[in-house]
Amino acid sequence: MGDLKERIALNLIDTHGQEKVVFFEPSELDAALIGIALRIGLSVPAYDYDKLIEVHRKMGMSYQEAEEWVTVNTMGRYVGPETPVVVWRPR
Repeated sequence: MGDLKERIALNLIDTHGQEKVVFFEPSELDAALIGIALRIGLSVPAYDYDKLIEVHRKMGMSYQEAEEWVTVNTMGRYVGPETPVVVWRPR
C-alpha cells in the first residue's frame, strides 16, 4: 500500500482534516515513522527513537554522533504545534 508518509498524503490515515503535517527531514528518516500521534488536537508524525539512531548510523554517523544529532537537532527542534514526536520503546 506504500509507506506511512504516502498513506497520510493520500488521506488513508485520518489526520482529522488537518492540511499541514510536518515530517523530519531528510526523507531517509521516514524509515523511522511508526504512526500518528495527537497533540492538542493536531495529528503529528511519531518516530521511533532507536530507528532514528539506526537511520543516522546508516548515513555514516557513529552511535554517539547519531544519538547527539537526534537529541539536539531532531528532538530539540520545535517547528510549532505540528512538530513530530519521538517515542522511546521499552527495551
